[in-house]
Amino acid sequence: MILLKKSLSGLMIQTMEKTRKIPWRGVLALIGGFLIQLTLGSFYSFGNMMTYLTSYMRQNGSPDLTYGDFIVVQSVWGITQGVVMPLSGFIIRFLGVRPAMFIGCAIFSAGTAATYFTLNQSLWQVAFTYGFVSAFGQGIALIPTMTIGMRWFPERKGMAMGVVVGGFGGGAFIFNQIQTAILNPGNITPEGTYFTDPELLSRVPELMLILGSVYMGVQLFACLLVTEPEPDRELVPKMDDSEDRTDMLMDQTDGEVYITPKEALKTREFYKLWTTRFCAVLITQSVSGFYKAFGQTFIHDDHFLSFVGAVSSIFNCTGRLFYGLLMDRSSYRTAMMLELTVLTVLVSTLPVTSYAGRVMFTAWIWGVYFTFPGTFSTQPAVTTQTFGHKYGGTIYGFLFTSDIVNNFLVGALSHSLLKYGGWEAMFLTLSVFSVVAFLVTLSYPRNPSPELFSTKNTKSTDVEGKPMPRKSPIIKNISTESSLPKVLEAEHESNGLLTSNLTTLPEER
Repeated sequence: MILLKKSLSGLMIQTMEKTRKIPWRGVLALIGGFLIQLTLGSFYSFGNMMTYLTSYMRQNGSPDLTYGDFIVVQSVWGITQGVVMPLSGFIIRFLGVRPAMFIGCAIFSAGTAATYFTLNQSLWQVAFTYGFVSAFGQGIALIPTMTIGMRWFPERKGMAMGVVVGGFGGGAFIFNQIQTAILNPGNITPEGTYFTDPELLSRVPELMLILGSVYMGVQLFACLLVTEPEPDRELVPKMDDSEDRTDMLMDQTDGEVYITPKEALKTREFYKLWTTRFCAVLITQSVSGFYKAFGQTFIHDDHFLSFVGAVSSIFNCTGRLFYGLLMDRSSYRTAMMLELTVLTVLVSTLPVTSYAGRVMFTAWIWGVYFTFPGTFSTQPAVTTQTFGHKYGGTIYGFLFTSDIVNNFLVGALSHSLLKYGGWEAMFLTLSVFSVVAFLVTLSYPRNPSPELFSTKNTKSTDVEGKPMPRKSPIIKNISTESSLPKVLEAEHESNGLLTSNLTTLPEER
C-alpha cells in the first residue's frame, strides 16, 4: 500500500512538472491560429459553392455562364494570393502582428458579405469581392498565425504548423454543411448540370451575408487568443557590457543565423520550393474546384456530394498534421516525396471512378484531400528551417508568387481541356505536374539550414588535404543589416548542439 502511494505521488509530481513546462499561452495561440485558419480555409468549400453561385447567376442576368467560366473567381483568388503574400511580411511589420491579423480577418469577412450585392451584377464583380477582396484579407491574416505558432514551439515546428494549418484544411467540413443546409435542405437535384429551383436560388445572396457574419465573430474571438512569446534572451549572443546591446538585438531569431530575402532569391533551394508549390497548388485548385462538378456527371445526389466535400476537409486537416509530424520525424524531402507519389497515382486514376461508382469516387477524393495538404504544413516549416526565423515568413510569402502563374493556367487550361479532352485529359495533365514536383524535390537537401549557404562555397580542406575549420555564418545587425566585424562569444544551445567558442566573424560578402 505504501509503495502504491509513493508511485502515485511520484507520478503526480512528474505530471505537474511536465504541465509547468507547457507554454499554455502558446497552446492558446495554436488554438486561436487554428480558428482563424478555419474561417480562412472556408474557401475550400468553393467547389460546393460554385454549383450554387453559377446556377444563381444563370437565372439572374448571365444565362450562358458555365462552371468553366466561373472558375475565374478561384483564379482571381489565387492570383491575388500570389501578389499579396510576398508583400504581407512588410505589411505585417508595418502594422504589427496582431493588428495585421485583425485587419486581414475583417477584410476577408467583408469580401464575402459584399458578394451579396455583386451576384446580381457580373462575373467580374463577383471575382472582385469573393476572389480579390477576400484573398487580400486572407493574405494579411494568414502568415502571423503560422509564424507565431512556430515561435512558441521552435523544436516542434512541423507539429505547430500541422495544428494551425489544420484549421485551414478543416474549414470546408463545417461550412460545406452550413451552405447546403441553408440552400438545399430538401436535397433538390439539379436539372442536368445546374440548379433551377427558384426557392433554392432565392436563398443564395442571403447566404453570403450569413457567412460573412459568422467569419467575423469567430475571428474576433480567435484574435484574442493569439499572443506573441517573449524573446529568449539567453540565446542572444553575449558581448562585453561596454558594448551597445541594441546592436545585438536579433528580433524573432534569438541569435539564430538567418538569410535575407535578397539572399534567398539567389539560392536554388528557393526555386525548388517555388516549383514544388506551383505544381502542388495547381492540382489543389483544380481538384477542389471541380470535384463536385465532376461527381454530378454520374452521381445525382446533391446531399451526398456535399457530404463528400465536407468530410474531405477532415482528411485535409488530418493530412496536414500527418505530414507535419512525418517531417519532424524524417525530413521535408521524405515527406514531400511520399505525398507526390501518392498524389500522382490518385489524380491520374480519378477518371476511372466514374465507371466504378460513388464508393471509389469518395475514397479517391478523400485520398487526394488527405495527400495534397502536406505541401502547406511542410513548406512553411522547411522555409524557416532553410533560411532562418527572422525572414522565414517573408520568404515563404514569396513562394506564393507561383500562385499567379498556376491560377492563370487553371482558368485557361481547364476550359480548353474540358472542352476538347473531357475529364480524362484534365486529370491526366494534372498528374504530370505531380511527377515534375517529385523530380524537383528529389534534389532538395535532407537537412537544410542557413549555415549551408555560408559554407557551401568554402573549401573544407587545405592544400595538404587536412580539414579546415568552416567560417562562421554572417550574423546580421537588425538596425543596419550589416555584418558585425567583432569578436563575439556565442554561448547558446540550438537544435541540441552546444556552441561555446570565440570566432572572428567574416566581412560581409
